[in-house]
Amino acid sequence: MKCTSEILKYINNQQWRLNCEYVDSECLDNNGIVFVNEKGCGEILFSVLLNRSPNNIILAEENMEFLNNLLDNKINSFDFSCKNNIGRIINIKPITYGNRSVIYEIFNEYNDRFMLKINKRLEDDNIEDIIIKYLTDVGYNNIPKYYCSIKHNNYYYGLITEFIEGEPAATYYVNSAIRYIKKIRSSSEVIGYNIAKSLADLHNYLKECKNDSCKSEVANEKTIEKWINRIEWRMKWIRDNLDILQYQDEKSLAVEALDSMEDILALLKPDLKALVGKQLMRIHGDLHLYQIIVSNNKIYFTDFEGEPYKYPGNKLEKEMPERDLAALFRSIDYTAVMALQLLYGNSIKESIGLINNDILNWEYNSYKEILSHYLNNISDQIKENFTQMEISLPFWLLERASYEIIYEMIVKTGYHLIPMSYIIRMKEGKEKLFKI
Repeated sequence: MKCTSEILKYINNQQWRLNCEYVDSECLDNNGIVFVNEKGCGEILFSVLLNRSPNNIILAEENMEFLNNLLDNKINSFDFSCKNNIGRIINIKPITYGNRSVIYEIFNEYNDRFMLKINKRLEDDNIEDIIIKYLTDVGYNNIPKYYCSIKHNNYYYGLITEFIEGEPAATYYVNSAIRYIKKIRSSSEVIGYNIAKSLADLHNYLKECKNDSCKSEVANEKTIEKWINRIEWRMKWIRDNLDILQYQDEKSLAVEALDSMEDILALLKPDLKALVGKQLMRIHGDLHLYQIIVSNNKIYFTDFEGEPYKYPGNKLEKEMPERDLAALFRSIDYTAVMALQLLYGNSIKESIGLINNDILNWEYNSYKEILSHYLNNISDQIKENFTQMEISLPFWLLERASYEIIYEMIVKTGYHLIPMSYIIRMKEGKEKLFKI
């Protein structure tokens, strides 16, 4: 059946709506429980609503009766894995309404609390629940402990884990950058060692995984070709979608970034054959500083679903561990811009214009601290993969920045200027991790 105008209006007002010009919508109403399916821009949105009246539409998972029926396996087409471990839910509090999911804090009758994540996309390549369960089972302690997952027609729909209270690591790095800019030096602010050690442990555990979802593979010539094609595809996508950008100066910056990307890729291509034979493994896949929670100085990695717009790659692909490092280092660049925004109240564009050698030195020292401690803590088996790091790390920095441009343009955050400017700096020789 067609969705009512009230339901479509409700969906279109949500943070997790499809950001598409054309969307096909379908609704299935079963006694006031409405299954909403929308298809557009290569994605499938799925959400369950309670439609009590045109002016009383809510997310079904925020209703206690529905949620407990879901956990009791009383809702058709859903399958829940561990009611006995959770008990009856008596309270639910929204934490984050994100671009693709909603995060809740839930409480059972014993006042135990958990985190509930409800995905708003149906994806064949999202195995977050499988990876978190594996890491929990093998005793890795730097993730929220896995309890249960919820499937909808065999799609990963929801996840219940331990609730971790803390701050995102991004907050620490923004504050660190502010102190650095204000010439306030403090050795106590550094959390790089904890992140590096925890990431090394994560990779060590994932490297040992023998399941099909995460066992190691080996890069061959076709693998390298796919990686190159991924960047070339993104370059074409950005060029074809310049109209997404509102202002002419942003379009001009995008064109300059594309020219720089083309030149850098041409420089890197001949050396990439040295990566043939390198081991590929399951990694985090989207390791930015907002995916890292700091709680009592302990590091927790969250959100193992991978990059939401990894076009044209697939999130099931195994990749080099350097890719997680590249994503982390790129995130540090974001925090420098955020620090400048907070300090001076400037726009993103104005803040990027304030980046100087001093701030770039702060970024480089932050990278270097993480990299050195990471290399000291990874297993010998993984360390063998890093013999061509002077080739692999610059390539993955470029690849990640190309992804960030597309992500920020699709989600319309305004932050697309950060990776564009970074790629231009790479070409200009201003980035110490990449020298032409």
